[in-house]
Amino acid sequence: MAGLTWAVAFGLLAVAASRVPEGGVAGVALALGAVGGAAVAVWAAGKLLTWPPARLCLFRDRLLVIEGRHEMRAVWSAMEAVTLSEPQSWPHVRLTDRLTIQLKNEPPLILKPATFGLQPAACRDLILRLRDDPKVRARLPEFDSLRDLAVPPVVAGELIDPRL
Repeated sequence: MAGLTWAVAFGLLAVAASRVPEGGVAGVALALGAVGGAAVAVWAAGKLLTWPPARLCLFRDRLLVIEGRHEMRAVWSAMEAVTLSEPQSWPHVRLTDRLTIQLKNEPPLILKPATFGLQPAACRDLILRLRDDPKVRARLPEFDSLRDLAVPPVVAGELIDPRL
């Protein structure tokens, strides 16, 4: 928005300067400022379109990973191990850029922290801290799937008799 604002402002100033006698040089300089503002707006739009395609959601009772239409959940109390090592690589541990969350009675949850714009080691440390410290987890929002999935009724004012 700032890039577009500056492009419009400099464009208007360039038009105003070009109408003034001997204001052609200032008009060209201001037009270059408008082009720069437009370039910043295009650059920001490109960054917005390449935003991470996945979401990592942290709630009091669970971790939620949404990648496109695929949704994976992991309850904090069901997490046994959170590691950056390759699964089944013991005793020759090899670190990877994938985070593996071993769960009780469920297949492991494997994700790439870089997909969410996070560093792998920092993501692992965050998840371990949230898993092990209920006081920190208490500061997170509560997950309420029934409330999130319910469609609220449309409220348009008081209930009145229809009049023609």
